[in-house]
Amino acid sequence: MTKRKRAVKRTTKHKVKQVAKRKRTSYSIEQKLEVVTYAKEHRRNKAGQHFNLNPSMVGRWIVASSKWSIEDNGKSKRVGSGRKALFPEAEKRLYDWTIEQRK
Repeated sequence: MTKRKRAVKRTTKHKVKQVAKRKRTSYSIEQKLEVVTYAKEHRRNKAGQHFNLNPSMVGRWIVASSKWSIEDNGKSKRVGSGRKALFPEAEKRLYDWTIEQRK
């Protein structure tokens, strides 16, 4: 008499590697320029390690840095952000009138 072996279905539990997502942050132009100048001196990967940033982001900042100017607003998060006024003179008059009414 032979024993029949039952086919046992094996279930394997795959370990799912969980990658922690970085919290999204925004940086001012001054902060970005600091990273860019460091990267130009010490290379992109070293700057990424130093400032705890992704090296590809540092590379994108280096390319985009030629368009930045601190004179506009050094604390601005985005360069050129905000809608441009269609009628700047009329908006200035409306602003002045609103301030006058509040007084």
